[in-house]
Amino acid sequence: MMRYTFFLPSTRHVTPMPPQAPGNSNALKPLLSPQTVSMRWLRAVAEDRDRAKRLALWALAGAALMLAIAVLFDAPVSLALQSWPDHERAFFRAITDLGKSDWLLLWSLVGGLVSLGLSRLPLGYSWRWAARGLGSVSGFLFAAIAFSGIVVVILKRIVGRARPMYLEDLGVLHFHPFDIIDWSFHSFPSGHATTIVAFAFVLRTFSNRRYHGWIIALGFAVGLSRIVVGDHYLSDVIAGSCVGLVSALLVRDFFATRNWGMRIEDGKVRYRMFAAFGPLWRKLRRGQSPALLK
Repeated sequence: MMRYTFFLPSTRHVTPMPPQAPGNSNALKPLLSPQTVSMRWLRAVAEDRDRAKRLALWALAGAALMLAIAVLFDAPVSLALQSWPDHERAFFRAITDLGKSDWLLLWSLVGGLVSLGLSRLPLGYSWRWAARGLGSVSGFLFAAIAFSGIVVVILKRIVGRARPMYLEDLGVLHFHPFDIIDWSFHSFPSGHATTIVAFAFVLRTFSNRRYHGWIIALGFAVGLSRIVVGDHYLSDVIAGSCVGLVSALLVRDFFATRNWGMRIEDGKVRYRMFAAFGPLWRKLRRGQSPALLK
């Protein structure tokens, strides 16, 4: 299991990661490094026939479990949660939109554009590295949310599951596959659950497992809210959470392969996005005002 090292600004000098110049060897690198979690796992499965068989059995077991949850729990859980008093459901209606991807994509895009714009200016040393750090953080967040969102949008339209609004008329297992337009048949997996779990993975990465319980609670609350407001079933939320987790992990490994704000050292992913803020942070802590421009 890969361990994480998180670099916070401190009084001790930390050399920021040098930027990757256009046209460098990154273009020749594999999609994912053999040292990443995802590639080590895939390689082990490819090279070990017994492990591949076990994986296939686990996949079948997972599909059977998901079907069992849908048949046994989706309807009663949805009916029970939607019958809560309005004042109890109000909290979940208030937080459910945290699972929308647009606000995360917007602010991470703004952060990336600000970083790009600042990089065109003759900034001083401290501010130049801070701008690069902002770009790394924004880029990782944007990529994790965007990639997971694309995956779940495709899956929704392939599966075409009816939403809980059709529970009485169509039941929990009614499907209209490849329906591109009608959102009422885009129940599985939950897009909000996908987004909030991918975001939770990013937060966990940035915090180096600090506030672990709060991050899990955030993901759980938003996922539960999708059932409370009547937009998804329990199995939709579980599937969406899995999509968000796997998608964010793949993005993390992709960034680590290219040393984009993180790198792999001795089989460990070391995050250095915040090291770029170190020079500016140290000067501010000393009460100094670093020059904005050269």
